Amino acid sequence: MESLSLQDAERRFGAGRAETRGLICVVGAGPKALATAAKSQVLRELGVEAPRVLVVEPYGVGANWTAAGGRTNGRPRLSTSPEKDLGFPYTSQGHGTAIDASVNTLMQKFSWTAFLVSAGRYAAWVDAGRPSPRHLDWAAYLRWAAERTDFPLVSGWVRRLETSCGQWEVTVEGSSGGSAALWADRVMISGPGPHGGRLADDAICTVEEFWRLGLDTTLVDPAVAVVGGGETAAAVVEDLVRQHSGRTTVISPYPVVYSRGEGFFENALYSSPERWRELPEQDRREVIARTDRGVYSPRAIEAITTEATVLHQQGTVTAVRRADTQVELELHNPGRAARTLRFDVVIDATGARPDWFLDLLADRARSAVAAIVGDAPETAEALERHIRADLSLDGLRPKLLLPTLAAYAQGPGFANLSSLGLLSDRVLAESRDTSAPATRPRVSLPEGGEPA
Repeated sequence: MESLSLQDAERRFGAGRAETRGLICVVGAGPKALATAAKSQVLRELGVEAPRVLVVEPYGVGANWTAAGGRTNGRPRLSTSPEKDLGFPYTSQGHGTAIDASVNTLMQKFSWTAFLVSAGRYAAWVDAGRPSPRHLDWAAYLRWAAERTDFPLVSGWVRRLETSCGQWEVTVEGSSGGSAALWADRVMISGPGPHGGRLADDAICTVEEFWRLGLDTTLVDPAVAVVGGGETAAAVVEDLVRQHSGRTTVISPYPVVYSRGEGFFENALYSSPERWRELPEQDRREVIARTDRGVYSPRAIEAITTEATVLHQQGTVTAVRRADTQVELELHNPGRAARTLRFDVVIDATGARPDWFLDLLADRARSAVAAIVGDAPETAEALERHIRADLSLDGLRPKLLLPTLAAYAQGPGFANLSSLGLLSDRVLAESRDTSAPATRPRVSLPEGGEPA
């Protein structure tokens, strides 16, 4: 990993620079970025032409797994097996039998096991039953892998994405001030974006505020509500169980707090998604709902359900009001009368908008995306139907890679940590068959032009 100042980055990756050709600019220095950079390095070491990777990240490698990223305090445990690491499932294809085998072997240099061996911790981890690491340990693994990977890192926030002359113009605001325009042939959105939640009210505690301040109240045993049914909410509830003895209520649209399916057949669809495209829409949605979205991991369920102080209420929050010193939530369930509940503290763990990156798109790029989705609203639900096998948005040139929206069209593991090795294969395999899931012609706009 090579840390670059904004000035050095602009000198290397500014307009017209040779290094921008074939370059993938990744927004966020998390597992998806590192898996892609490591696979690119391995392919080039083997003499295979592969795109290089540039990463833009304001808080450092693996920040979302530390307190710096505002999504955790580092104490919760990883909900995915750490052996599903940067190279998993180690089934590279498309370069010939010998090279594919070498890719799989060399990627093991970046594995979770190699990390533990290098730190002298492997035997202890195995003897302990291969426990899920805490987020801080996972972040340490990602930093360890980054230090062994050849890619430039620019510290800053991506503020604007625009298409121009067949490339992406990426406007970056530096972490230490200043701004620069960097250019690349492709952009990959790798992370979840801002984490303010979906309940816009100053009476609500955001996830970032919770992880930074804890339960910001003078009450000894406050009544706490956690709004959300996924792993973000699960991590918050687990931490609450440890730190206070008051009542905690989970609020989600589902009739129960669902446990994620982790049997062989579910996991196989993540590791080997060849059958995925054969499944009808209803089956795909069911698998995703059962195994990824709006579910708690079995380990989280076990930790939480040992506490009688954790309750569940079904409903969608439709109104938030202050009521004296408490917060009043109005819950809606189809076919039932609305209910009103009061709590001392309400934590919004509903998660980030999956289509948050749309706010970064400037006029030409936004017009091109609108042309692709047609009459449908420009939402995650509309975009996910147009994700190609290389995880790019079908029809948009230059390419915009959206692995976080690829679950429906390409397989459930691409949106999370379950198949990072497959993700990097898909992203880097531009020369191989990446036929689109839809027949819409590509949209490529002239300067200042409108979509045809």
